[in-house]
Amino acid sequence: MKSRNEGLKALSVAAFSGLAGVAMPAAAGAEILFSTGEVQLHYGDGYHLGANGFDTTSRTTLTVEQFTLFNWGDLFYFVDLFQDHEGTGREVDHYAEIYAHLNGGNFGINFREDGFVKDVGLDFGLFHGTDFLVAAPGVRADFNVPGFNVFTFGLYAYDNLVDPFNRDLDMTYQATLVWNAPFTLGNANMSFRGFTDFIGDQGSGVDDQIVASPQLVWDVGQEGGASIGLEYTYFRNKFGVTGVDDNSISAFVALKF
Repeated sequence: MKSRNEGLKALSVAAFSGLAGVAMPAAAGAEILFSTGEVQLHYGDGYHLGANGFDTTSRTTLTVEQFTLFNWGDLFYFVDLFQDHEGTGREVDHYAEIYAHLNGGNFGINFREDGFVKDVGLDFGLFHGTDFLVAAPGVRADFNVPGFNVFTFGLYAYDNLVDPFNRDLDMTYQATLVWNAPFTLGNANMSFRGFTDFIGDQGSGVDDQIVASPQLVWDVGQEGGASIGLEYTYFRNKFGVTGVDDNSISAFVALKF
């Protein structure tokens, strides 16, 4: 079993690195219109199916994320490194996602910049964790919504290539909403941002899932630099296990780069 798991890890690392390797050189040769990155350090409680099994555990998470806008589309990725503080097992786990988006202009599909729909284009996602790999090709639409500087909706095929429980899983769908709404509270620059994933069931005994992770952020550095915030994560039927739900709250500090 150990050698098989090591092989699965090698496959998932190679696949994730492959997508990054294809996307990054293409991005490097394109015109960069905007780029931003952030490092976040979280501490929270209420996590299941980690080092403490079905019981809850507290967790410290280091997140690195970056978004880059190009003339051909955009590239987004994040990597989580997390340590569970109860239970036994691996000392540090990881989870990462990368999305490469080709805007509709590459295919002659153009929208008015000030219209409700800004863009519809192709998206490809890859989700990689410990003994876990999902490919998610699909489409994403970007919208102009008053009060939001980001409001997108993506619809993807969701195909488990490697599963942590070695289940025989059906291909399903993932629908993803991403948003960011900046606002001011007195003299404070704030934002309400996050995402929600809806993932269909994947066959007998593998239930549908909802992952919602909104954040309330205070930009203490005033237009960049440091920020602090709270994140709530709701994970219904975690990993498809019926009735196992995360309701976790974490506090975090962040630094832009």
